[in-house]
Amino acid sequence: MKILQLSLILIFSFAMSLPGQEKTAWTDDYAAAVETAKQQQKSLLLLFTGDWIPLCRKFEEDILSTDHFLQEVSEHFVLVRLNFPEDNRLPEKLAAQNQLLKDAYRIRGFPAIVLTQSDGKPFGLNGFQPVTPEIFVQQILDMNEYGKQKQASREAADRLEGVGMAEALIEGIPELPGNMAARYYGDEMKKVVAADPENTLGKKEEYIEMLDDVEYSKAMQMLAKDSRWDKMIELTDSYIEERKLQGGMLQKALLNKSSVQGQMGSLRGRIESLLRVVEVDHDSGYGQEAQRQLDELRAEKLRQEAEEP
Repeated sequence: MKILQLSLILIFSFAMSLPGQEKTAWTDDYAAAVETAKQQQKSLLLLFTGDWIPLCRKFEEDILSTDHFLQEVSEHFVLVRLNFPEDNRLPEKLAAQNQLLKDAYRIRGFPAIVLTQSDGKPFGLNGFQPVTPEIFVQQILDMNEYGKQKQASREAADRLEGVGMAEALIEGIPELPGNMAARYYGDEMKKVVAADPENTLGKKEEYIEMLDDVEYSKAMQMLAKDSRWDKMIELTDSYIEERKLQGGMLQKALLNKSSVQGQMGSLRGRIESLLRVVEVDHDSGYGQEAQRQLDELRAEKLRQEAEEP
């Protein structure tokens, strides 16, 4: 009997150590992952991927499915795979969940990784890189430490008042692209603005601008649902004028306007808006995007002219 028990233990231990067994660390159930993260005091790693995309498959094979990644990262994160198949065939509930998260974190392409606290607040973004699993894992772990430091600063702010509180909150807001920080840390930004009316910390105007941009974006999304293009143009023009937008913020608003003009079929208006974006700063990301669209429109016009008898 003892020999049989020992044999079963050895077989079980061997099975648990087989390569690939750790792959069960991934889940596609976000709600369950959140509960697990809260219980185990872990962060969340959200992978947005398409299994039909070569780069996503390479990311999976070279890094995400390796034992090193799964063993090291799963100690600190609950891993959530959000797949977007080419044929869009997913169970209705799963498809709705994935799309909601894709919209929430403004995912524009795959693969993409979003690192968040268990409450969904993001603190880091990442994606495929041609590096070893060891290097990639270290990046993720470093970002997790960064997130913990930011959270500690926000928690410390709860015990402070006035400018001291504002300073701790500023330290606790992660660096994120676009208006993502304002979308997820808007309450903290509002507290900073209120606690530092004299702008002694130099963040007041920046935060107000970011918060206004979030409100503008929300209003534009609501109007877009009902295809209220004219109202979207009016809102954008008013936003530009009232806020006296400049630089990247102006370019972003004008790109929004050009997109709406495209929906309306106003080619001339779209071109004028794109030209204004380029005039503000041709070398910025927004300026290059506007130039790309102008080049496409020019190429399309030439193609049509060439096909005319």
